Amino acid sequence: MPHLAILGKDLVGARVIFGQVTGRCSQEFSDLLRQDLRAHGIPLVAQAEAGVTAVVTISVDVSECQALPDQAIIGSGLPATHISRTEGHFLATLHVKDWWSGDELATQTLRADPSKQNESPSTQPEWPAPADLIVTARLQALGQTRRLYEPWLDTEEVQFMDDKDCNLRAEFDLFKASDYKGLLQAALSNAESCHASPKTRAAAWYNLGIAYMVVQNYDGALAAFDKTGKLRDSRMVTEAKAQCQTNKGLAQALAWHVVAWVRQTQKDAKPAEPVRTGIIFTNDLVTL
Repeated sequence: MPHLAILGKDLVGARVIFGQVTGRCSQEFSDLLRQDLRAHGIPLVAQAEAGVTAVVTISVDVSECQALPDQAIIGSGLPATHISRTEGHFLATLHVKDWWSGDELATQTLRADPSKQNESPSTQPEWPAPADLIVTARLQALGQTRRLYEPWLDTEEVQFMDDKDCNLRAEFDLFKASDYKGLLQAALSNAESCHASPKTRAAAWYNLGIAYMVVQNYDGALAAFDKTGKLRDSRMVTEAKAQCQTNKGLAQALAWHVVAWVRQTQKDAKPAEPVRTGIIFTNDLVTL
């Protein structure tokens, strides 16, 4: 399921000022965040350079940044496995505000709790280095911040029919194999040609709706769901239609965001200077 960046249009053409940075290893985390923002084409400026353009401020408050060795696990029996585990913990809050109005644009809680363990069949192994777990925790938290400024996909579960009639089992196999093009073709053919019981016909149209959703043809999916009639679980169809409407809205918002970003990029781009190639254009260069 596609999601629009949390800040969306608030970052189109905007520049970022870093505000207050507090807490243990907050400076290290903010340095990572600065690098990532630049890598995503988001310019950073100092307060004196705010000018009159759109500017947002990002403040970082880290309340936990540590890694501790867990209690040793002593194996028993033969063979025995002795385990030494270290757990990292990172908890922070990001506040994003409009520089001029002071309005809160977004507040994001970041939490990462990675762990790593060493195992040995004979003696108690060394604990993984706490410093390594802290680095991992910061990187995991950084990945969460990207939802502020880049779209992301979220995994969702769907129910899919695998009846033997009307070749629905074959559709199920195509779905599991991630052959979405083949799935859509099979589901469309099966739904239109299915002459089994009303429940199986309804299941065929339901599967077609799911197939359309997978390829993000939400109008086709809604049309297919409307033909399901009396399915074995009408609530399932209702939930699928509601999710389809949600996905459709997110996809439209995402498309708007991409168009706005492209327009801003083209606006900011400087026209290229003409380049002399040394090639003289003649009729010999024209081919039909």
